[in-house]
Amino acid sequence: MNAVLPVLLALLAITDASFCGFRVAAGRDARIFKADFYRSAIRRGMGRGIFTTAVVGAGIAGACLFAPGLFTQLLVCAQAMLWVLLPYATLTLVGMGVWAAAEADARTLASVVVLGPFTLIRPWVIAAAAVVGAWKAPGLTAALVTIAACAAQLALEPWLNVGMRARLPAVGQARP
Repeated sequence: MNAVLPVLLALLAITDASFCGFRVAAGRDARIFKADFYRSAIRRGMGRGIFTTAVVGAGIAGACLFAPGLFTQLLVCAQAMLWVLLPYATLTLVGMGVWAAAEADARTLASVVVLGPFTLIRPWVIAAAAVVGAWKAPGLTAALVTIAACAAQLALEPWLNVGMRARLPAVGQARP
């Protein structure tokens, strides 16, 4: 159980970053066939998610070296955060499953009912997970690490957005 919680949180963070990559790219390309563009955006989000997760994980590992018992405290925080994050992630993945498997009408329904509203509440869900994790933290250091990790996850989408602006062609510039 000790290794499952951090791995599960890391997988959720990387999956969320991949969705962030798609959201940042959505609606920014006028081409009719955008599958390659979206796949590239998802890979970019996943790459930054892996990088951010690795940096946060290395920071936590370093902090655990200097503070014995911190890892156990962080497991308490992670368990509390999962009570907030797992229902959101499950419903999002179900919505994606309907979107991927169904016909156009059901896809539209999944986008309007699940994926759109869940995009809007994403920052609030992460903030709620941070609050719950920090509240359940047995120590101040664990609470601060929990809040910092959630802040890093929230900063991913603006970071991807900045990177996307540089990729957009200037107005009036011909595309290949």
